[in-house]
Amino acid sequence: METPHHSYLIVKANKLIEAAYRLTLAEQRLLLAVIAQIDSRPTGDSVHDVNFEVSASQITDLYEIPLKQSYELMRDAAERIAERWVVIQHPDPDIPALAYTRTRWISAIDYLPSEGRIRLYLAPKIMPYLTQLAGEFARYKLKHVSAMTSIYAVRLYELLIQWQMQGEREVAVDWLRERFVVPEQYSRIYDLKRRVVEPAVEQINAHSNLWVRWSQRKVGRVVVAFQFQFGLKANQPVIPAPAGNSVPRAPTRSEIERAARPGETWDDVRARLMRERDKSEKRECSSQGQDASGGA
Repeated sequence: METPHHSYLIVKANKLIEAAYRLTLAEQRLLLAVIAQIDSRPTGDSVHDVNFEVSASQITDLYEIPLKQSYELMRDAAERIAERWVVIQHPDPDIPALAYTRTRWISAIDYLPSEGRIRLYLAPKIMPYLTQLAGEFARYKLKHVSAMTSIYAVRLYELLIQWQMQGEREVAVDWLRERFVVPEQYSRIYDLKRRVVEPAVEQINAHSNLWVRWSQRKVGRVVVAFQFQFGLKANQPVIPAPAGNSVPRAPTRSEIERAARPGETWDDVRARLMRERDKSEKRECSSQGQDASGGA
């Protein structure tokens, strides 16, 4: 049964969707809970110093997090967001010399622990990308990303939603690394695909209203771009998967919750489980290879 929260709309300017930033899962979820409250329509009135309240019960309803943990997670996420930067490229087409704007997400936080609420004040430089939007923006329902546990799945979903009418999008590898602020440990293309692209596509297919397939484009032997084909699941074409080309399954939310260790974030647990799965698959492949050679 859907709650009123399932109808929440997220509306962002394209410039913000394509900005360079990195947020943890908890930080993303808190910001989305705030953005869902914003009236993005052009009203003719400027918006300044607007605050938005988020409650622990709201976080619980949106993301199925135990209520006793929600306020602490929300408070900690707000404090980390206050230190985060977002870089918006070429923010004003009327000022070609302005290469980029670097701004915080929020400018202040009010705490109401006895009521299980916090109040966030969005930074003035961020507001124009969330309000008064008359063109060049994308929108989607929060419910389509609320179950995702990969920070990259939410970002990729937004990039695809921008091009929903076209049904395909090519994303340069270097551009994706920069915009997603991908860690150095994923510098190899194998790791980028395994840790970023594949889990993101899997979770979009599992939790959102989109189906996605992807491939890669090479120049010589170098992968230079990822190519995505996608559309609404209601219109998904039936194409059999090629034999022997299975995509490794990312940990589910329940698996992450069960495996979490004290002090680990969702991203930490997920990365650890994927590493353990990698090792297990390599051992299995090695064992199968030895059996095959031994039986020849």
